[in-house]
Amino acid sequence: MELYKDTYQIQSLFGGRNLFQYFFKGDLGVLLDTGVADTPEKAIFVYLDRLKLRPQDISLAITTHADMDHQGGNDAIKQASPQTRLACGEEDRELVEDPQALYDRRYNFLKRDHDLALEPVPPRLAGSPRAVDFTFSGGETIRLGHNWRLKILHVPGHSRGHLAFYDGQHRAAFVGDAIHGRGCPKATGEMAIPVTYYNVDVYLSTLRFFENLAIDALYSGHWPVMRGEEVRDFIAESRRTVDFFERVILTSLEKNPAGLTLKDLIDAVSQAAGDWPQDTILAMFPVKGHMDRLESRWEVRRVPGLHPVRWQKVA
Repeated sequence: MELYKDTYQIQSLFGGRNLFQYFFKGDLGVLLDTGVADTPEKAIFVYLDRLKLRPQDISLAITTHADMDHQGGNDAIKQASPQTRLACGEEDRELVEDPQALYDRRYNFLKRDHDLALEPVPPRLAGSPRAVDFTFSGGETIRLGHNWRLKILHVPGHSRGHLAFYDGQHRAAFVGDAIHGRGCPKATGEMAIPVTYYNVDVYLSTLRFFENLAIDALYSGHWPVMRGEEVRDFIAESRRTVDFFERVILTSLEKNPAGLTLKDLIDAVSQAAGDWPQDTILAMFPVKGHMDRLESRWEVRRVPGLHPVRWQKVA
């Protein structure tokens, strides 16, 4: 779908959710995200062909953040077009380059202490390891044409090196998964997965940043296009969701003075949310983020000597 002149949204489905990549046809052909391993062949190259373009017309493919469904196609892009340069955020580099590192250090870092982990990422989705050519830290600018530039933003919270892109000429923000609302929807509208931010205060700082950015249209990795007041409502909903998590966690701990595990707290938040899918394991990321935050404020403490870890509310 053409969003505006020479700017396109490429759409496919992954796990029932929309999966979007974005292509800018300027002096450089810039692609944002590569999907899972087969997305280039099944969606990206097909769309480029409609524009009478080839994979070789992708000058730069940028991964917005370290996640299988945003980086899995990197190797396929490079195989089809060796001259295409790959890039990502500096702090996500090792996870973007190596699917095993992504699995071990991002998806399963809670396994040892909390007995919570995801299934191994299948190679048919994660793709093969592939080095990136360079990284961004935020503040850089990509020149797409005369008076047409993309400003690169560092917007962590979901991942440490998460990037977003701002087209000031069109007041358009391309945010990947930097803003979560109250969860990620299926293409049909029902809730697919809960929010998956991790560092709570950093995520809130990202929300504040976008609240102060002049945005007429917001384009993301999975959510429908938002315009005008929809953008403001989405950011406000994201902030309310953070408050909701913290409130439910503290209330649950007050009701259970012996303490609760991470799994117990996930279940409590899931029940309070009401419309989450049955499998809510991905909520381990924000719930653990909130527990880190509450521990740092001395509002909760770990019960010594227990496995899995159990927290109590500080009296």
